[in-house]
Amino acid sequence: MSDSLLVSLTSCNDPALVGGKAAGLGWLLRNGFPVPPGVCVTTAAYHATLRIAGLDPARQWAEVHRASQDARGPLLDEWRRRVAALTLPRPLQETLHLELTELGLGPAALWAVRSSASAEDKEEATFAGVYRTALGVSQEAIPAAIIECWASLWTIAAFSYHQRAGQGTVVPAMAVVIQPLLSPRAAGVAYSCHPVTGQRDQVVINAVFGLAEPLVSGRMIPDEYTVEVRTQPESKTLLQQEIAQKPSARLVTPSGLTDHPLPEEDQRKPVLAGHEAIELAALAKRVEQRLGRPVDIEWALDGSAAWLLQARAIPDSGAGARLTERTCVWSRANFKETLPELPSQLALSFVQEFMETNIVRHYREIGCRIPPGLSSVRVIQGRPYINVTLFQSVTAQLGGDPTLIAEQMGGDALPVPAGVTRLAWWRLARAAVLLEWKIWSAVWLAPARFAEMKRLGMAQTDHSLENLSETGLLNRSESLHRRARERDLTFAIVSGVSQALFVLGATLERRLPGRWRPLLNAATRGLGGIISANQILQLAELAELARREPVARAFLLAERWEPEGFRARLAGTRWLQALDEFLAEYGHRAFGESDIMSPRFAETPAYVLGIIRGHLQAPAARSVADIRFEQQAARQAALTSIRKAFGWRLHEWAWFWLWYQALSRYLELREGSRHHLMHFLTGLRRLVLILGQRLVARGVLHSGEDLFFLSPDEVTAAVAGSTRDWNTLVTARREARARNAQQTAPDTVPSSTIPRAKTEPDTEWDVPLKGIPISAGFVEGPVRLMLSPGDAAKVKNGDILVVPVIDPGMAPLFGLAAGLIVEMGGTLSHGAIIAREYGIPAIANIPRVTRLLRDGERVAVDASLGVITRLNSDTVSR
Repeated sequence: MSDSLLVSLTSCNDPALVGGKAAGLGWLLRNGFPVPPGVCVTTAAYHATLRIAGLDPARQWAEVHRASQDARGPLLDEWRRRVAALTLPRPLQETLHLELTELGLGPAALWAVRSSASAEDKEEATFAGVYRTALGVSQEAIPAAIIECWASLWTIAAFSYHQRAGQGTVVPAMAVVIQPLLSPRAAGVAYSCHPVTGQRDQVVINAVFGLAEPLVSGRMIPDEYTVEVRTQPESKTLLQQEIAQKPSARLVTPSGLTDHPLPEEDQRKPVLAGHEAIELAALAKRVEQRLGRPVDIEWALDGSAAWLLQARAIPDSGAGARLTERTCVWSRANFKETLPELPSQLALSFVQEFMETNIVRHYREIGCRIPPGLSSVRVIQGRPYINVTLFQSVTAQLGGDPTLIAEQMGGDALPVPAGVTRLAWWRLARAAVLLEWKIWSAVWLAPARFAEMKRLGMAQTDHSLENLSETGLLNRSESLHRRARERDLTFAIVSGVSQALFVLGATLERRLPGRWRPLLNAATRGLGGIISANQILQLAELAELARREPVARAFLLAERWEPEGFRARLAGTRWLQALDEFLAEYGHRAFGESDIMSPRFAETPAYVLGIIRGHLQAPAARSVADIRFEQQAARQAALTSIRKAFGWRLHEWAWFWLWYQALSRYLELREGSRHHLMHFLTGLRRLVLILGQRLVARGVLHSGEDLFFLSPDEVTAAVAGSTRDWNTLVTARREARARNAQQTAPDTVPSSTIPRAKTEPDTEWDVPLKGIPISAGFVEGPVRLMLSPGDAAKVKNGDILVVPVIDPGMAPLFGLAAGLIVEMGGTLSHGAIIAREYGIPAIANIPRVTRLLRDGERVAVDASLGVITRLNSDTVSR
């Protein structure tokens, strides 16, 4: 074996041979900085191993580069599988074993195995989080971990990053760094200049207990320390420290890594003492001075030293104008509407991939400037957050109104990012043409695409899957996922909604200043194509049918309610046939339906039966005909008011009508897209559950549902026969999920602001609560808090539902509710459209309302004014 296949870290200096990360660590060692010892398996070893197996990475990369967007995913998946199936050559394994043994750490030592790609850790392209890192690896498992790092070079995320960085034609290679795994008391990152303001005399340090992986991956909010470092006169001062609530610490144990829950009294303790923060700031400045550029460093404190694990240059200018993870505002308002409070690991992986591939990719294609590596989704305390600043930025670049982002996503009105300039006119013209093509082509593509999504989902039956092997099931799931990704129209449809809303807002503000939003909301009632709202009417029709059919009526109104036996009790009735027709159309919907782990209505029909029972128990219910008449009347009245506002200006009315029709069309398409996407997700859920049962039978997992707690790459590894202890990993993630459930996560994480610890708000309030009207009307009644799917069983006819967001899965409950109060939600969000379509008085965007109101207390909701008043003995009802 050539000596160039394995190099000590001290000798690493050529990025082409050892990759960017190893070259940076070698530079630190040669300049006297504290770095754990280690070795680098070079890119020469990567090329030699692939050559022995008859694989030509240059030819394959060129083929991927030439392929169409739709074809790249399958090509990369196939090549990644071929690389992952390789075995490290025996001579290289033996040489590596000798080198690691010479470090004198013993056979029980655990190791960090990290990628070091040839294009990695450059100032213009860091590739942060793109490639594989394995921590807590035993010496016997190191060869397999090296192969995993090599395979991570061949993913759609890595290829896309190369393209965005202008390196699409450059064939990358992968080296791998192997170092002893430290067992630090604290770890984190530090910026030698302020990452938000760009101030050169301020060092910003992020810190967590234990290993830094939860911080780097975005799963935990760190403590933040700002240290002022001056040279004339020389001084170092801790200016500010923001202490986050840290529910756990990632610790190193003899058996591997574990997320250790912290006692409540320790969760708010500072990670660093003041002198430690100052020492780390001085270390960051020494690296900056030696390199001659601002840097960010990854550090760890293990009681003996402050170790450096990575260092890379960051831009020296324009820091305040660049979008970074730290300068962006993150909100979970949009995700709370369709995901449960704590989504599964598999769902989080799907969401992150979906946003990058199906949303952000399109903005890059039309020419928007998005910094490489900037993510659109971040996971904090087990919850997904969307990068609001990113979407405000691209909206501003395209000449739109970034303040409308909050209205569409829901949540608080957020500050618009500074320094964002509109694209040059020729770029804007190109972007306009491309965007218009995407938007308008969605109208004629949608019917076929929706039908295909439904067909793909419904084809995944137990019978069609039972004869597939584990590998066959995995290949089927990857094929389905890829097909859905390629056929999705979400970007075009959402862009159509945004565009129409922007034009209508500008048009109506001239004639109805400050008064047009309620009218436009009312004008979108009764559109007829809002699928999620139509299910409410079909449930009401089922209740009407049950009133006419004695057997169904008797069953649903039985004093002893036993919904589990409904099929035997109702066999042969027209009502059961109608129920099955309803489940055939809506049985694939669910609470938190975008999470593949969420059970579908068809799996739990007792929920739907309970809603219909509630309709029958109501003393007087609105008929479906009455509801449809109310919808039509409200819409017509709103349109009449808008028409009067334009007066004799027929050209303005015609312009309004054109864009009103466009808004109506794209709102219907948006709901149709979600409805049919859920068909696909339900089919994928069946497939995953069957695959999980196969792994249970093989002794890999304890439960089929354990598969929801693994990422797609981990599922692939489990099917491939990895010897990793998957049950221990699943148990740790279930425990972390339970701990996260005890934490109150903020709805918004502002830039450079660390959320404070959980505090219980005062539940006493004297003045009316004010929000945004969603659907006009006045109602009085008891409050029913809906904080989890289990609360649905408590809802009674006439209750006023109080919810964090409107989950489309709770749409059937609107048939029972008298009113709706929403903590977060935009006026054109999915849930708002559903509530308005059914016509119940509704108000949104009332901060902390789920904690200010008490279950069962009586309130008055004036949804025309957006006001809630607590009722008492002195209150006079209207």
